[in-house]
Amino acid sequence: MSFAENFKKARINAGFTQQQVADALSLDRSSIAHYESGKSVPSMRNLNKICEMFEITPTEILK
Repeated sequence: MSFAENFKKARINAGFTQQQVADALSLDRSSIAHYESGKSVPSMRNLNKICEMFEITPTEILK
């Protein structure tokens, strides 16, 4: 699975909406949509925040 697929799956499993993740990261919802579509990837700082929110490791989301 790609980062985009892992990210979307983890977000849904954690029960967050795209908007909730965007708010937590101080981003626009469209940025989260781009992560999920594979158009962009988060910065290392945001990746770490995402992993904390979803209670997963960076390795899990990047594999």
